[in-house]
Amino acid sequence: MKETKQTFISQNEHVIQSSVAAEALSSGGGTAPAKVESSTVLDQVLPLQMGRDLVEDAVKKSKFSVTQVMTRGFLCTPFLAYATALSALLVSQGWPTAAAGLMFPVGYIMLAILGLEMATGSFSVMPMAMLAGRIKLQAVLRNWSWTFVANLGGGIFFAWLLWFSLTKGGVADTPGVLVTLAHLAEKKASYINYGINGWFAAVGMGVLCNWLVSLAPVFAKASRSVPGKVMLMWLPLATFFALGFEHAVVNMFVFPVGILAGADVSISQWWLWNQIPVTIGNILGAVLFNSVLWYRTHSA
Repeated sequence: MKETKQTFISQNEHVIQSSVAAEALSSGGGTAPAKVESSTVLDQVLPLQMGRDLVEDAVKKSKFSVTQVMTRGFLCTPFLAYATALSALLVSQGWPTAAAGLMFPVGYIMLAILGLEMATGSFSVMPMAMLAGRIKLQAVLRNWSWTFVANLGGGIFFAWLLWFSLTKGGVADTPGVLVTLAHLAEKKASYINYGINGWFAAVGMGVLCNWLVSLAPVFAKASRSVPGKVMLMWLPLATFFALGFEHAVVNMFVFPVGILAGADVSISQWWLWNQIPVTIGNILGAVLFNSVLWYRTHSA
């Protein structure tokens, strides 16, 4: 009985191997494998490989033409603006601000899937390639500069388009979503009330923001599947927005649309007391904590 059982198992193994061999031959795979081995495909990518993939992305970005960078940067900010407007709409309808902020990542996920360019993400990704010796500082600054300008253009354009469409060119009453965005712009300009401490607080809020936000392209490399990438990117983005930290690219939309909607904020207040210090903070948060500390510890 035992011998019969072993013979049955042996015959089944032979049938399986023969089937694999036939499939390999019919598909042009050459001779059949001598042994059938099972393998498990893991979705996770470890930090060492994540760093390598990010360096390759940065090298590719450094070769983009100015037109490519400008176009992708211009198209980027409106998706963040859509998400910001969605969060503002939910707040105007009674949602707590933290809960509404948890919906913000939808905008970044859309622009990431479309392969668009966001300055705050480049603040962490581009220096990695420089630290790896693959690109020069000039290439990093070139990408940062053009992306920043393009993001600003996209933010101002979308702000005007949203305001004009919702108010019928300023004739209709200002809807709740624009009122909420106007209040948000006023809050973001309130650092002026605290003098020099307020200015450095804006820098700190920028650091806290982009330590998280610039991890989104990093986290995206930790998974090979789209659902995995989406879930991982959601974590830092939802956390930053719910906590109310300062993001330079989001503010390129919030201030223009807020000013159009009647916020008590001047252009000089926007730039001197928010956009400039927040951008400095965003750069510091990305470069120090992600490009230098995180990347170097996994690339050494």
